[in-house]
Amino acid sequence: MKKMRLDLFTGHSVTCYKDGNMTAFSASPNSSVDKDTEVTLTITPASGYEVDELEVIAGGVTVNMSTKKFAMGEADVVLYCKSKKNNVYMVTEECMCSVNDTKVALHKNAKVVLTPNGVPKAVEAEDGGAEITDSAAVQELIKQGILVKI
Repeated sequence: MKKMRLDLFTGHSVTCYKDGNMTAFSASPNSSVDKDTEVTLTITPASGYEVDELEVIAGGVTVNMSTKKFAMGEADVVLYCKSKKNNVYMVTEECMCSVNDTKVALHKNAKVVLTPNGVPKAVEAEDGGAEITDSAAVQELIKQGILVKI
């Protein structure tokens, strides 16, 4: 008598892990996924953050970050999404910025890098941009549209 093998394979899974600065990171579909099925990722960083790195921990897939999609392989997939603070702004109009009692002239179209509170007061760059400490005054320039995120 010949033995018969019954294959109950129901596909693979996609597991998504994220750091604390991501509000959403998920895959669709994420269970019972067959080989070559297109999987779409939803990636939403918290306000003020952006995706730094998407690491494929297991499964050997290649994620297209422009479409946020990949083709399912022959194994379960585990992904980890890391974020970083989005802190680069462009100056839309000439202005003076007072940062911790230091006046900094910001020139139109220059880049500004915000640093966390407690980092050196202000460092003016050659292009009329600056590295400045995030503060209430800087947040006001953002609200007014004088500094816009790039």
